[in-house]
Amino acid sequence: MKDRITAFFKRDFLINQLMQLYSLLLILVSVFIMLTLSLYTGVERFHSSWQMVENTGVQLDNYTQDKSGLMTDILGEFTNSDRQFETLRNYLNLSPAEYFEYTNEVYRTTGESIFVPTTLSRLFNIHGEIKEIAIRLEESDHYLKATKERPEGVKMVGTAIEMDESLYLIRSIYSPGNLTQVVGQLFVAFDDSMVLGTQGKENLQKGINSFLYSSNGQRLYDNSAHMTKEELSTLDEQMQQGREVPLASLEEDYYVKEIASREDRTILVLLSKKIIWKEILSFTGMIFFFGFLIIALLLLVLHRTFKRYSSQVRNIVAATKRVSQGNFKEQIDTDSVQQELKEIAEAINQMTVSINDYIEDIYTLEIKQRDAHMRALQSQINPHFLYNTLEYIRMYALSRQQEELADVVYAFSALLRNNTTQEKTTTLQQELDFCEKYVYLYQMRYPDKIAYIVTIKDSLKELVIPKFAIQPLVENYFVHGIDYGRNDNAISIKAYLAEGKIYIQVSDNGKGIDTKQLAAVKEKLADKEVELQNSIGLKNVHERLRGFYGERYQMHIDSTLWQGFNVTIILDEEVLKA
Repeated sequence: MKDRITAFFKRDFLINQLMQLYSLLLILVSVFIMLTLSLYTGVERFHSSWQMVENTGVQLDNYTQDKSGLMTDILGEFTNSDRQFETLRNYLNLSPAEYFEYTNEVYRTTGESIFVPTTLSRLFNIHGEIKEIAIRLEESDHYLKATKERPEGVKMVGTAIEMDESLYLIRSIYSPGNLTQVVGQLFVAFDDSMVLGTQGKENLQKGINSFLYSSNGQRLYDNSAHMTKEELSTLDEQMQQGREVPLASLEEDYYVKEIASREDRTILVLLSKKIIWKEILSFTGMIFFFGFLIIALLLLVLHRTFKRYSSQVRNIVAATKRVSQGNFKEQIDTDSVQQELKEIAEAINQMTVSINDYIEDIYTLEIKQRDAHMRALQSQINPHFLYNTLEYIRMYALSRQQEELADVVYAFSALLRNNTTQEKTTTLQQELDFCEKYVYLYQMRYPDKIAYIVTIKDSLKELVIPKFAIQPLVENYFVHGIDYGRNDNAISIKAYLAEGKIYIQVSDNGKGIDTKQLAAVKEKLADKEVELQNSIGLKNVHERLRGFYGERYQMHIDSTLWQGFNVTIILDEEVLKA
């Protein structure tokens, strides 16, 4: 660990100097961005919360003003005329039977049907936001409290009226004959959930408390959850004393917004300093946490990037040194290098391939020249001499009734003729005939030990293939696969068409090979590099067929130890038209 730190701070390495510079710039820029974002977010959140405070005050003021007009309408239902007021007074002071007799008398004498329970029920039905109505007259020691459930009202003992809802308004009741004389009070409670709506819950989450006070300091409404009972008691006392700044003792903990509403009502909206600063600091802490986490990740990525870059350079330099030592098959793994280093690696790879190809071309050309010289020497021998000699031996065998020997000589002569001709290609029928004669010779040598079958579809007989494309596969069986201790050795050669493909299959029941050997053979066949070989084996056949047919050719091999070997040559049917 110490060595890594020492290497990191070395000044004599350019890569370390660049990494230190980039790391320092990254940290400084990131910290500046975090500070700026924190400051901007804090100011924005405070402005947003204060805007909610102002909106709450305006919304509460508009709501109370609207309901104040409704209070006037409700009051008019009971005080617009002396008869209405007298009916209300009698409803409060008389028993139900006496009041019923009174209203009947009024209806008989004047034709007016004034019934307070009916008026109350109508008000509740028309104005769904009204929850409670309370009426108190100065001359009574009780008051009437009506609800939606009991619109006729219930007479409550006492003069201190308590309303169940958090928002209610109060209106003085004046005598219809003397508008300066206060004879009672009207209390109307409204559904407090409709005052601020969904903003009320959001206000509590943001630490915003809202209050509505009457002119005498009576609390008419509150939406608070962050104030203690002592704070609420202090606030109520200061409002009842009528101070101009009612929350002076609580200003250390709250930002205060005061609105003087009409009709001498006061709206207070308090923003909790503790909650707003907690929210701002919490968000700032989150910004710095994720900021430093991102810085750490970026520094880690930066370190890995520089480390990987230097490692890629070392690999390229090492590869170029091996090339300079004469290993022209050296190839740099371009998947492990990136960007400009990848271009350099690809250029080096292309250069080594070109050099290697050039060397192989020169070497192959020299081998071909030697081979051509040898062929020229061999062509000087007259092959007809051999053919005529073999034909004389065959005719002599026939004259001595040695027909089997004559057949063997004929087969050998046909094989020799096929080997000495210079043609590069042949037909599939001729190649299979040649293979059949080859097997026949072995069958003559080992009678009753070898069986063979050769089948070919008529349409494939004239298929042009490279010479000796099938014979080496048959020869491999007799060299490597046959078990002469058995009497059931068999080899099969089939040529057929299926699903647009030509299949040439050479199968035997010989010794076969195990899975490890089979994998090695397949790997060798998959190698596309051309090898110079002295023997005509499976690899040689594969390369000549691939060079002859190109992409239209495939070879599949399969084998199981002691169960045989199978080689399948697959060609596109299009080669018949070539």
